[in-house]
Amino acid sequence: MDLGLESYVSYVVYLTFLVGLLLSIFWRPISGIVLLLWLIPLQTIRYRINGLPLGESIIGITLLGVAVGLWRRGQPVLPQTPWTRLLCIYGVFTFLSLCQGSIYLGQPWPLPSAARFSVWQDYMTMPALLLLTAAAAPTSRQMKAMVIVMCLATFVVDHNFWNVVSSRNLSAYSDDLRESGSMGYAGSNGLAAFAAQATTFLLALAAFEHKRLLRLGYQALAVFTAMCVMFSFSRGGYLALLVGCVFLGLVKQRALLVLLLAFGLTWTGLVPNAVQQRVLMTHDQQAGSFDHSAETRLALWEDAQQIFFTSPVLGTGFNTYEYMHHLKGSAGNFYQDTHNVFLKFLVETGVLGLLIFLWLLARTFGAGYLLFRRAKEPFLASLGLGLAAWVVCASVANCFGDRWTFLQVNGYMWVLGGLVSHAFVLEQHASTLTSAGNSVAELPAEVAKELNPQASGAT
Repeated sequence: MDLGLESYVSYVVYLTFLVGLLLSIFWRPISGIVLLLWLIPLQTIRYRINGLPLGESIIGITLLGVAVGLWRRGQPVLPQTPWTRLLCIYGVFTFLSLCQGSIYLGQPWPLPSAARFSVWQDYMTMPALLLLTAAAAPTSRQMKAMVIVMCLATFVVDHNFWNVVSSRNLSAYSDDLRESGSMGYAGSNGLAAFAAQATTFLLALAAFEHKRLLRLGYQALAVFTAMCVMFSFSRGGYLALLVGCVFLGLVKQRALLVLLLAFGLTWTGLVPNAVQQRVLMTHDQQAGSFDHSAETRLALWEDAQQIFFTSPVLGTGFNTYEYMHHLKGSAGNFYQDTHNVFLKFLVETGVLGLLIFLWLLARTFGAGYLLFRRAKEPFLASLGLGLAAWVVCASVANCFGDRWTFLQVNGYMWVLGGLVSHAFVLEQHASTLTSAGNSVAELPAEVAKELNPQASGAT
């Protein structure tokens, strides 16, 4: 952030999380989750602590501290949520698929020291985020604080990205214009997916916010984040943002549809020439062919379909495609991804694995949409709509590459799932108490504050 603290960042982050680990164990388990929110999208910051003791495992260690803290307080580490049973099934299935993949590749069993086990472990970190967030049972005020932290971290991502791209010459498109920012190895496409998903989440928050300044803050950050999508030069990101905004316009904000229509009619006069070229270069009408990037994806998808038919039910095994060396890129390296997460799961986990994955997507969208429709507290309803919109964006973005298995891209979705899960508990408590003849004002102060902060005077 240009504050002259570059040389101290790694030590400050490391010491902060040591303190957070202790707070999670001996004070409030939610402390570790809140601190993790700062680092989830900031992959390049996490790089800086990799050289410190256990720095590479700081996410997992913090989550372990949260689990220990819950156990010390007598709270269930594995709470009852709409996802609990499904995630347990998914975790067991993917691990068995990981073992199957070792047989397919002729590699040793995936022990904790193996590279493929580390990939599976990192992937399971995200469902753990959901379950532990729900288990920590944050109050309504704590939920709002967590949302503010996510907004601030998103602003840091946007700011870092904008500092790099804003000074570049955008008169003509070239691949050199692309920038991954804080996303690290997720690349520019990963940054675009995160920014598109975050934009729709911010718009959902703004749709329910009654405080004018806070609503304007959400909207301003949404515009800034959408600008970052534009300068990411990711066509998958463009489409994900478009579909997410259409979804929000249909279910909540009709004005968005008008703005999208106006933008669609005037976009060539509003965006830089490099962005126009990036969009229009997808298909050359005169030559009747796609550009190299699109052609490569089509070849990868065709190759993935051929592999699928060799093992259609259970697939080749979790995290196996990158070791198959099927197609070689222009630089001489083999492609390690199918560039479509649905095809990737179909190849690696078969029809059964894809169905479980689609079940997970549907359950996540359904939980968010149900809370949006049923919640009486506007803030909780905004969380539900934000989660549903996030899933819509993620589903589109993942049609053009794997944006699903990256913590920095998709970690916030799982945290939102945990918040939505606990929001159902808060809504149920409110419904039970009010059905007994009590208004929120008649409830004990602490209970009223948690269920309805506005009615109780909490900020």
